[in-house]
Amino acid sequence: MRLLRMLENRTYSPLGATDTRRMNARVIAATHRDLKKMVAEKRFREDLYFRINVVRLNLPKLAERKEDIPLLVNHFIEHFNTIASKQIIGIAQDALAALVQYDWPGNVRELENAIEHAFVLCRDDLLRLEYFPEQLHSPKGPAYSPTETTLREIEKQAIIRALIKNNWRKMATARELGIDKNTLRRKIQRHDIKT
Repeated sequence: MRLLRMLENRTYSPLGATDTRRMNARVIAATHRDLKKMVAEKRFREDLYFRINVVRLNLPKLAERKEDIPLLVNHFIEHFNTIASKQIIGIAQDALAALVQYDWPGNVRELENAIEHAFVLCRDDLLRLEYFPEQLHSPKGPAYSPTETTLREIEKQAIIRALIKNNWRKMATARELGIDKNTLRRKIQRHDIKT
């Protein structure tokens, strides 16, 4: 009941306080369940559903957006380079092909764990297939094999392809890549892409 009141009136009472305070915040809720169906089955409160269902975003599973994998791998390499004080420069083509072929039932978190696993075992400056978990070693079909050898080059080519597809319109390209337009602008400058 208190949560509903907070969502409705944007007020709350801190624990032990006698006064009511206003809040200037938004509540972000995430779930993998179908809340609308759960409301119909009386397994989720209808009044709560209608209070939190203001703006709805559907994020497809990683298996449905495999074109994001090279960009995510690049992000995680940068992240783990910082944490582990390593200088991994990229990923081997066969390893990236295996990552793209895999279905990722654990979504982005499973991909992050696979990259961390490879980081722990990596003894050179390139993530190779043998460093990744065993389930990634047996491909199911024809491999995705880009000619680029580093994630930096793969990212550059992905941006160029998206720019061409969107007639060099940066806003549409940023939307397609799922990044902010300012992030796209910085990446274009970093990769020295002429627009």
